[in-house]
Amino acid sequence: MEKLTENRFYEVLMPFGAYVAARMNAEHNTDYDITRWIDWTSNGAVGRKGWGILVGNWNGYDISGLQGSLVHNEGYAFLMNTFDMAWALVPIARYDPSYANAIGKWMLNAANAARLFYPYEIPDDHQTLPEKKKVTKGVIAYEGLIYQSTFAKYSHIKAPVAQGDGPNWVKDENPDVSQFSIYGSGHVGIFGSIIEETNVEGILRFDLLATDFYRAEAYPTYLYFNPYNEEKDITIGDQVSSVYDAISKEIIEIENGEIRISPNGSLVLVYIPDNAEKEIKNGRLYMNDVIVDFNYTF
Repeated sequence: MEKLTENRFYEVLMPFGAYVAARMNAEHNTDYDITRWIDWTSNGAVGRKGWGILVGNWNGYDISGLQGSLVHNEGYAFLMNTFDMAWALVPIARYDPSYANAIGKWMLNAANAARLFYPYEIPDDHQTLPEKKKVTKGVIAYEGLIYQSTFAKYSHIKAPVAQGDGPNWVKDENPDVSQFSIYGSGHVGIFGSIIEETNVEGILRFDLLATDFYRAEAYPTYLYFNPYNEEKDITIGDQVSSVYDAISKEIIEIENGEIRISPNGSLVLVYIPDNAEKEIKNGRLYMNDVIVDFNYTF
């Protein structure tokens, strides 16, 4: 088979290449280039020109982390694609914690910006159908978020513009409310299963097992990313007595249900059983015969 040498990313498949590469490296000792797949996911494709992850601020609105076209009308992000990125990328931090900071930072940005697709979360003067938003009942979002609307009648709206392509699919037949995306909004469960707030605003807990399908047995595993330039103490629960951090390679005893996270740093915490029996085999760390670290180098 001819090796793929240029970025052909479109829609949702490329990040799954990164996930499969990370998992095969961890489970089968392969040496696939995870960074290449992540870069291709982010930086703008050749096959579908400019398909990647948007970064920027549009008239005071931070849209960094959203996935879609970097070039269409100066940027066109899509809700479904943003949700689906998390499906593939988040579990990578479990198999290779060296990507924890990058994934944690991206997820924090994506979680923040994704709200702008929802008509009750973006001002009326930044959406195409504010007068019809009641039909969404607060749970159906616009399909896309674009810098300059693709519709002439909405060209006066300043970026970001919440809209959808529905009326363009079948000219003069699809109603304007087809800009509200049922199919895209249905993927919100991906974010919902992964993201949880902590006691510190801006520090989220990401479940690394939620979309890691068909895996072997594993203990609860979470990624925390600290975007602040100072240490923060986060609450992880009174019922947790010790955790294993796959980044520092240490078992950490928990006091008062709190753990400290370094500035601009991450934790990949495995919630291990009390008095678990530790064993190292083939470069992997096991607790009670369950892998807690695929890359144990001590």
